[in-house]
Amino acid sequence: LVWGAHVPHLLFLIVAAMFVGAPRASAQTIIGVLLNEDTGAPVGRAYVVLLDTDSVEVTRGFANGLGRFRVHAPRAGRYRVRTERIGYRSVVSEPFELGDGEDLELEVPVEPVLVRLDPYTIEGSRECRVIGDQALEVLTVWEEARKALSAVAWLDPREQLIHEMDHFERWFTPSFRMVHEVRSTEPTHNVMPFRSRSVEELEESGYVVVAEDSVVYEAPDAEVFFSTPFLQHHCFMLDQERRGGRQKLGLRFEPVLGRDNADVQGVFWLDAETGALENLELDYVNVGVWQRERGAGGELEFEQLPDGRWFVSRWWIRMPVVRRVESMAGPIWHFPDAVVGFKDEGGEVLRVFAVDGRTLFARGRATVSGVVVDSTTGQPLDGAFIGLEGTERLTFSGADGSYWLTDLPQGRYNVTLSHPRLDFLGLVDSSDEREVRLREDVDTELNLAVPSSETILDRHCDEVGDAEVGLLLGHVRRPAPDTSLVTDASVRIVWVAEGETPRVLVTATDSLGVYRACVPRTAALSIEVTADSLPLRVVSTTFGDDLLHVVDIDLERAEPPVLPRATFSQRDASQL
Repeated sequence: LVWGAHVPHLLFLIVAAMFVGAPRASAQTIIGVLLNEDTGAPVGRAYVVLLDTDSVEVTRGFANGLGRFRVHAPRAGRYRVRTERIGYRSVVSEPFELGDGEDLELEVPVEPVLVRLDPYTIEGSRECRVIGDQALEVLTVWEEARKALSAVAWLDPREQLIHEMDHFERWFTPSFRMVHEVRSTEPTHNVMPFRSRSVEELEESGYVVVAEDSVVYEAPDAEVFFSTPFLQHHCFMLDQERRGGRQKLGLRFEPVLGRDNADVQGVFWLDAETGALENLELDYVNVGVWQRERGAGGELEFEQLPDGRWFVSRWWIRMPVVRRVESMAGPIWHFPDAVVGFKDEGGEVLRVFAVDGRTLFARGRATVSGVVVDSTTGQPLDGAFIGLEGTERLTFSGADGSYWLTDLPQGRYNVTLSHPRLDFLGLVDSSDEREVRLREDVDTELNLAVPSSETILDRHCDEVGDAEVGLLLGHVRRPAPDTSLVTDASVRIVWVAEGETPRVLVTATDSLGVYRACVPRTAALSIEVTADSLPLRVVSTTFGDDLLHVVDIDLERAEPPVLPRATFSQRDASQL
């Protein structure tokens, strides 16, 4: 697009803009879990940063809703991990050794201390000072903004997401009346796959470069924001406002006095209660020609995916369109620069898809997400099916137990849970309805669980008040190589209580080939199984301390009868 003698051109480079590279092979892996050091409960949705001996970040990973994480170290050595969770103070673990080719299992105790931004009030002097001279409140707010920017900038190349982006370009008159618009929708792995120039280049030539036929506006990406030169050449102060009924805390930044190069200023807006970074407003100063400075700026909005990762959800930029205008004052011709209009460029993410095709985010729609846990084992439940009653929406939990259902209309629903584990425990017909109220553009967290051993025992056994009672259950299978499940097999359980005659309980396997029986947990048990024409199978077992005891029984194949064989000597034959 040519506007007179000047061609406006823009490279607006945002904090989330990083090139996606191929994953680097690594033989050293840390597989760990974050645990609350007071309660032992998992601490989820945190970024885990791997640090070397100089406390330099090597790589990072993400802890899911159960606090489980996996990071790969490039080499053997001594490391530590640092947790970064929005709204909580960072925690650094004790150092540990990682051997060559070693897979290390690690439990990281953390103290999840909530960062409270809402008590901060803006009082007294509003002097803008560099980070090193700031009060604790400003440093705390900067740390929360830094966590969010790091989370947005970090992209795991092994888990590339697909963003369905609605991109737009709009042209306005000098009075901001729109005269033209072009829109397009396209998939992309990154919201904007660019990176800004180095901080040294930006500090030397400025953030707005005027060439012979173009004006280039640049913005700092995450690495520039975190760099020492940027923090030294910009000062910060707190601000606050109320938007949409919520208190927001702002961290304003601007160039220090004496800076003449074209520069940037702006404000990070955070939710005062949660500490979550919501948007970044940006504009330009020291441009040199006031017409170019007027109206130039932009904004980025941030959102969190159901699995805890952050991304840029919406962005826009505005650039003045400058043209050299010819005019004549007396006998002299003048060629001043004038703003003849404005151009907006931006985009918003309509949907985000995972590599397996599941929708992670849908604009203007509701989301429900959480983690499914097997309470009988304390482990995440893989392959559970979660749906909304009355609809056809269905999803499944991953290996870490996490699930999400998105692109949903708002309203009240019952969330359903199904899994073979529930069938095995005899909970097929149990009514575990969980009602949820969904709202547009809101991620509602709902964790689901297989009922506890106590609850299962209560549903199956009348004598649940007796501490001696437990639930014995298991599958009955046919002999190899068939090994199919046997229905209607007779299961006879015998035990002898102290000082009593033997007691017998008879049950049968159900349509799933599972038997269940309420028996004393302190007695030695004999399980006798008969099915079809197969021989009797007897198994002995003791219950132990658990309320549930699983004993799977494989039947044995019946051997053909052995017929007696007669032998005759030569003498016997001669007498016949």
